[in-house]
Order: sequence, then C-alpha cells, then structure tokens
Amino acid sequence: MRNLMCGSLLSAVAICLAPSAVLAVPTGTQAFADIGTTTAGGSAMGNINTATMFTFGDLVSTTNNGGVLSGMASQNFGAVSFDITSGGSLDFGNSVFGHFASTSFTETFPMAGVVNLFVLGQWTPGTQGGVTGGPFMSDFTISFTQTPPMHGSISGSASFATPAPGSVPEPATFGLMALGLLGLVRRRRR
Repeated sequence: MRNLMCGSLLSAVAICLAPSAVLAVPTGTQAFADIGTTTAGGSAMGNINTATMFTFGDLVSTTNNGGVLSGMASQNFGAVSFDITSGGSLDFGNSVFGHFASTSFTETFPMAGVVNLFVLGQWTPGTQGGVTGGPFMSDFTISFTQTPPMHGSISGSASFATPAPGSVPEPATFGLMALGLLGLVRRRRR
C-alpha cells in the first residue's frame, strides 16, 4: 500500500512538472492606442485626476504584439467606456483578438495630469494564435495623460498581457509543492 501511495504521488508530481501543464496558459502581449477622442467624466477636457468614468474614443490594437498575439494585424474596437469604481465595467473584444472583461481596477503612481490603471480581468481567446479554452487571467494596463493637467486634451494608451502576474505558478513552485507532499507522505508513514 505504501509503495502504491508513493508511486501514485510521484506520478502526480511528474504530471504537475510536465511542460504541457506549465504551458497550458497562453502567453501574449498587445499594445493599444486611442485614435479617437479620449474623454474623462464625459468631457474631452474633463479632469482625469478626479474622473471615474473614461472613454477611449476609438480603441485600436497596434502591430506591437508578442507571444500568441504575435503577427496580429491592427484591430479596431470602437468606443470603449468604463467606470473605475465598478470592477466589471471594462468589456471589449472581437473575433480575432478575443474578449477581455475586467474584474478590478487599481490606480498606480497617481500624479497631476497622469492616471495609470492596472486592470485585472479574464481573456477568452479569439482566432489569433490558435489558442483554445479560457477564459484566462490577464491584465490591461491603461495610461491617460492630460496636457495641461486638469483641463487640457487627453491621450490614452494601453497594453494587454496574458497571463496576469502571479496567475500561473512558476515550475519551481510545483517542485516545492511536490516536496511538501512527499514530506507529508513520509511523515504519515511513521
């Protein structure tokens, strides 16, 4: 019985450490720009530092991409609005890129005339890269700049990344988990 339990445990560890298990989550990056009129609080001159509602006037992906999104032609997503006080308010996609739905917003490094948002969410792949499955944890980092601060014109850009930081354990983590399980089995045998 003990040998069977250890053999099963070692098989489970081998499956966890197999490259296919680690590579199951796609890795990709994509840059975005707003070629329309970015608004804050419903206005093209709204104060980005006090607004909670934002709109990319015409969000487009650029050809700056990598991983499973490598080689994707520029995609137009149209106007995309969201409210940073509502975690699930950013939602966009198409059949090529796929679909991104936010789950939370965090403002990072706030300063006058600059708003940087780190958006966690779920991405369901489209046809680009041949990825199936999902949704996968991902992030969308947004940067708004207003010149001059508080009442000037607003520009917006963003970048998408999958997987989101911390969503996929590193191979070393699997190894440590396996060692912990092995220690537990040995302790139990005593």
